[in-house]
Amino acid sequence: MAEVNRKRLLECALCPNMCRCECPVAQAAGREAVAPSGKARLAHLLLEGRLPWSEAALEALSACLGCRGCTLLCPFPELALDDELLAARRNAAAAGICLPAAAPFDHNLKKYGSPYGSRGGPAAAKYGDGEVLYFTGCTAAANHPAAAGAALALFEQAGVSYQTIDEYCCGYPAETWGGETLARQLAAENRARIAKSGARRLVTGCPECRYTFTRRYTEWGAALPLPVVDSAGFFLELVREGRLKPRALEGAGPVTYHDPCLAARLEEKWEEPRILLGFIPGLSLAEAACAKRSTRCCGGGRMLQLTFPALSEAIAKRRLAEFPAGAAVVTACPFCRENLAAGGGAVLDLAELLARACL
Repeated sequence: MAEVNRKRLLECALCPNMCRCECPVAQAAGREAVAPSGKARLAHLLLEGRLPWSEAALEALSACLGCRGCTLLCPFPELALDDELLAARRNAAAAGICLPAAAPFDHNLKKYGSPYGSRGGPAAAKYGDGEVLYFTGCTAAANHPAAAGAALALFEQAGVSYQTIDEYCCGYPAETWGGETLARQLAAENRARIAKSGARRLVTGCPECRYTFTRRYTEWGAALPLPVVDSAGFFLELVREGRLKPRALEGAGPVTYHDPCLAARLEEKWEEPRILLGFIPGLSLAEAACAKRSTRCCGGGRMLQLTFPALSEAIAKRRLAEFPAGAAVVTACPFCRENLAAGGGAVLDLAELLARACL
């Protein structure tokens, strides 16, 4: 990742800060210090040496979801504040300041290759020479393997030639906590295993993994030798080819689709999941108040559910209040599914819902 762009950071720091209206952290915490320009001001003062690095300063800079909600009202289109804050947090690590709440998860990453401890494999693991490689991701593997099991069951149903590997975390959490060296090591481990598989496509149901594979691995010298496809787009392809045939779900009411931030804002992927839901007979879609590019973060971005659990849960509750009453929540992100559920919502992974209709 490039060094901090001081000019862009200062522009953000001196801005009137209308982005606070779209920042879930600022809205839930009610503190100017963790609003986008508040964090930019703090980062600028730290990098200028006007303030010393401290755990409190690092905690404020770490209270960012990486959701890019601030970009919706930002007058500086070239500014990616999330990236600038990531670069600033690397300076904290260099100064020997670490985020205390992240320490046990960072330890797990270094020891096991997963922030959650020993790495769990995908359900119904299958190693071989399949053309499609399915990458579960550490969050789904550790906390919600049923979603991975549903995805692989759909592969079986559609006759997809697939395989899995012994995965390491993609590196997204390590990068989040300022450990780019560790992130690069994890990327190299995954790159070697993925290349050895000989697969022609990699499919993942984790937007954070996909973002890291496609945006970061090249920067880290670990560019993958195959295209990376999101699971919603892949399943839609199978449905259109007639290899998956959804049936009506008995007693199904309306559903609302929660757009994961990275998929919606950075990749503009919001139509394919909705088209896929439209192939399930009798299923009706009720849109949330803020959807597609204007989605609001669930509170699980940038590992906030691990390092700031109370704040993350408060953000999830605010997001749940924006969904239509009586509609079941569906998403295609393990972080979103986990954190919205922690906020009290009944949430289904898109692959699970499709499996109910197809199997």
